[in-house]
Amino acid sequence: MPPAALIRSAAPALLAALLLAAGCTRFDPARARRDHTAAFTSNLAARVEAELSRPLSLDDCLRIAISNNYAVRKADLDRELYRIGKNVAFTAFLPNVAVSAGYNVYEKEMPQQHERRFGTADLTAGMPVFMPSTWFLYAAARHGYAAAGVAARYVRQTIVLQTSVRYYNVLVQLDTITALETQLEAARQTADRVGGLADEGLAARWEGDQARMAADLRESELNQARRQLAVLRGELLHDLGLPPDAPLELSGDTGEPRLPQGDLEDLVLQALEVHPELALADRQVVIQDHQVRQAFCDFLPTISLFSTGTWTGNDLAAHAENWVSGFHGAWTLFDGLANVARYRAAKVERQQTRLERENTFLSVMVGVVAADAAVRDAAETARIRRRAYDVAAAKWADYDAKAREGLLPLSDALDARAAMDLAQVAMVRSRYQERIAIANLELAMGLTLLPQENSERE
Repeated sequence: MPPAALIRSAAPALLAALLLAAGCTRFDPARARRDHTAAFTSNLAARVEAELSRPLSLDDCLRIAISNNYAVRKADLDRELYRIGKNVAFTAFLPNVAVSAGYNVYEKEMPQQHERRFGTADLTAGMPVFMPSTWFLYAAARHGYAAAGVAARYVRQTIVLQTSVRYYNVLVQLDTITALETQLEAARQTADRVGGLADEGLAARWEGDQARMAADLRESELNQARRQLAVLRGELLHDLGLPPDAPLELSGDTGEPRLPQGDLEDLVLQALEVHPELALADRQVVIQDHQVRQAFCDFLPTISLFSTGTWTGNDLAAHAENWVSGFHGAWTLFDGLANVARYRAAKVERQQTRLERENTFLSVMVGVVAADAAVRDAAETARIRRRAYDVAAAKWADYDAKAREGLLPLSDALDARAAMDLAQVAMVRSRYQERIAIANLELAMGLTLLPQENSERE
């Protein structure tokens, strides 16, 4: 069989083999979903077994979140992409080498000046000599990689704050449920007592209904609080990279809060020195400066060195081996003023970046002021709510004693009891607000410590 006919007959089989090797198989969405669900569920079960074998402190939750949280892992991958981009930009300084080879076969009889079968090969090498835009491109890539590192740390600080807040929220909800359980038990006892008095004619029927309604209200609030606890636990587990239905237990160990020292002016100045958002803004300004310089390079010529070698097995060729070397230069004299427009646009973008940095500067300042005010407000609110509960408890004790002696209407004592219960819940919910406010102040100043830094400090 002639070679051409052999190739034509083998072409379909060769194409099928290539398609099969390339992975062009049928995709089954249902099976792919089942496989991923099974694999991911197994992975989550292993994490739960490893991480939730004991009650977790706040530091334990922060450590798990830093390792498993989606935002943290994505920030690390983004930083890796910037590192690869920086390395790619560096390759502009390296020589380019390309090799090609071929083999020629002529089936028909050719004139005497040609060989029927011979091979060819080419080797080309090039090296930029004067191409300043590559320097600015690489410098921008280096600053982009550094900025990605700052951003990854800031993401970790944000996750530390978010996880801390949700840890405190779960503790608050647990304390709220405990208070509501106590209130429900007391409300049921009161309802039984007042209902008995109403049956004996010693209290109005509506007063008995009021007592039962108070017990029903406490039961409804308790059920809602338990459902909300499941939601809050699920949110915390999501931050930890764990399934929301995992059996989470908290030890309640939160450590001692670290309130930044100094007056408001000192706090603002400290934030302006170390805040990650300002560090990122500084990097963006430098990157844009390099973009302007890179746009200016469009006006300059570029020069490169090249060398090319060719080989052939054709014995009748004039030269079987050839080398060509030299310099290559290019200078764009006129491109419709597009390079001028790009240069002006780069300068405007640099002004935008500087304006954004100024806005970030002011935002950091006002953020510190607001966070400092929130810390003071939380401390005062916690004190006031504690006093409000003490007053409401004393009032209810007095009204209950007088109502038992018939000196006050029973409804007044029930109203006092309801007011005391509300004051107790408000006091419980304000218990961790100051710690949450301090954590927000630390992030507003860029001072949030990561779990590794906490262990080193201890």
